Amino acid sequence: MWLPLAIVSAFWIAGAGDELLRSSRWAQYVYLADAFLHGSLHLVRAPNDVRDLAQVGGHLFVVFGPFPALLLMPLVPIFQRSTPDVLVLVLTALAGLFAFQGWLERVQACGDPVRLACAVLTLGLGTAMHYGAPMGNVWLHAQITALALQCFALLFAASGRAWLAGVALGLTVLTRSTVTLAAPLVLWELANAPHGGARVGWRRAMVPIVVPVVAAVAVHAVYNWARFGNPTDAGYSYMLMNGQLQGLVANFGRFNASFLGGNLGGWLFRLPVRTESGLAPDPHGMSLLITTPYLLLALWPRSWTTRERLAAACSAIIAIPALLYYNDGWAQFGQRFALDWIPLGLFVAARGSRFAPRSLVVGLTVWGAAVGAWGLQWFRANHLH
Repeated sequence: MWLPLAIVSAFWIAGAGDELLRSSRWAQYVYLADAFLHGSLHLVRAPNDVRDLAQVGGHLFVVFGPFPALLLMPLVPIFQRSTPDVLVLVLTALAGLFAFQGWLERVQACGDPVRLACAVLTLGLGTAMHYGAPMGNVWLHAQITALALQCFALLFAASGRAWLAGVALGLTVLTRSTVTLAAPLVLWELANAPHGGARVGWRRAMVPIVVPVVAAVAVHAVYNWARFGNPTDAGYSYMLMNGQLQGLVANFGRFNASFLGGNLGGWLFRLPVRTESGLAPDPHGMSLLITTPYLLLALWPRSWTTRERLAAACSAIIAIPALLYYNDGWAQFGQRFALDWIPLGLFVAARGSRFAPRSLVVGLTVWGAAVGAWGLQWFRANHLH
C-alpha cells in the first residue's frame, strides 16, 4: 500500500521547498563524512556554527553516532559542503515509514487498510518527523536514521530474517544508542517468527541479535578510544553549550531525577504560547496530546497481547533517559526525543485503533497531520536559519 508513503512524500516535498536539495543549516554529518574521507576523526573543515560539537586539543568532534555520516560519504566528494543531506534524510525517513508499515502488516496490527494508513500517516505527519525530515540538521538526522533502523529491525525480525534484524539493531548503537533498547521486542519478534512450519525459537534468535549489537558496541568503543583515549567517552563532556545548559550540567549532571517533572510535564501538558500575532508553538516542545493525539488510542479498552505489552514496556524503558536528561530538545516542534520510542507507542495505539470507531481514528490522524504542517512552517520560518 503505497498511498500513505506518497501522501507523506508530497507533504514533505511541499514543506521543504527549495531546501530539499540543499545542505541543512547544521550539517555536521556532512563535515564528519568529509573528515572520514580525509582519514580523520576530527573535523577537517569547521562549520560556522559549532554548537553541540566537542572541542578537544583544538580539534572539533561530532559527538553523535557516526553511522549517518557513512551514508553521506559517497555524495560529499561530488557536492562538498552543498551535499543535500536533507534529501538523504527524507529518503531515509521514507524507508523507515516503509519498514514501519511492513511491520504493522506482518503482525496484522491494524485490522484494515484505512487504520493501517492512519498509523503510517501519523508516524510521518503527526510526530516530530513531519518537521524533522524536511528540515534536516544533525540532531534530527541522527534520531530519524535511528528510528528507521529500529523499524527495519522489527520488520526483519517479524519476517524471520535473523541476521538482517541484528545488523539493523546493531547499527542503532552507532546512530543513537537509546533506540537500541528496543532489543527485547526485536528478539521476541524473531523468536516467534515462523520458520519451517514452527517458530524460530529463542535459541536460534539470540545469536543473530546479540552478536551484531555487541560488535557495534565494540566498534563504538574503539571509535571513542581513538578520539578521546577512553572507550566509554563519546565526547559529551566536551560539548560547546550555552551558559544556561552548562550550569545545569555542572549542578545536576546530564541525567538527574530533578529533570523528570519538567520533561514529563512538557510531554503531557505543555501548550502553545500566546504572542502578539496569536498562538505559536512552544519552542521547548508541546504536549504529545496536541501533536500526536493518535497515541490516546493505546488506552482503548481491550485485551492486550504479549506483543503490545512488550512494546509498551520497551517504549517506557527507551523514554527514561530522555525524561531524565538535562536538555528538553529546544528548539523543536513537538517532542523530538519521543522519536526514539514513537514507533513502538504507535504500534500499541494501532492495536487499540482496531476497536475504536474508524471516524475517530481518521479524525485523530488528520488532527496530527494538520498540527504537524503548522509546526513545519513555523520551524522553517523561525529556526531554520
